[in-house]
Amino acid sequence: GMYYTCPGGTCQPASVSLANQVNNPVASFSVDNNGTLIQLPAIGANGAATAAGSLIFGIGTQSNNGLGSASVYTLDSSTGNFATVYKGKSYAQSFVDSGSNSLFFSDSGIRLCSDGSGFFCPSSTSNLSAVNTGTNGATGTVNFSVANADSMNPSFTAFSNLAGSAGTLSGLSTSFDWGLPFFFGRPVYTAIEGMNAGGTVGPYVAY
Repeated sequence: GMYYTCPGGTCQPASVSLANQVNNPVASFSVDNNGTLIQLPAIGANGAATAAGSLIFGIGTQSNNGLGSASVYTLDSSTGNFATVYKGKSYAQSFVDSGSNSLFFSDSGIRLCSDGSGFFCPSSTSNLSAVNTGTNGATGTVNFSVANADSMNPSFTAFSNLAGSAGTLSGLSTSFDWGLPFFFGRPVYTAIEGMNAGGTVGPYVAY
């Protein structure tokens, strides 16, 4: 994981000993401790004022957390990443991240917003696709859209088509960050490393 130290208010990446790193609390549960499932509703092209969903503990341990038809994409155990191919280029350090408010990826062909925010502001909504590949060889195409961030309702908090340039974030030049918009309208499972989750040992993501 990435940690930071901020002497004098200026933050820099820092190394932290394994003993001092924060563990995923789910792994400490006595049951339902092999991963999580996040379920969020689909969001229309114009966004939504709010979005409410569920964080369910465990994978394949209860009647409400089975994998069903989800495809499993195993991850590099040392990084937690998989590969994404977008417009013919492979981003080997890609990841799924509900903590990112948008999709972040590199595309010099999509206009950036003029306010310096790093978000994309295409003249019209772009319909795009990318292919994810797990270390187990599983592949799948993800279709997504990128809308003009400046045209979005400023009072809304949930958008399925908000995206920004990975170039505005440190260390993401080889990454495709599948942020929160990826989660809307699909169940997303995350299995903990070394745990058997629905018949496959983590780490993996499934959707």
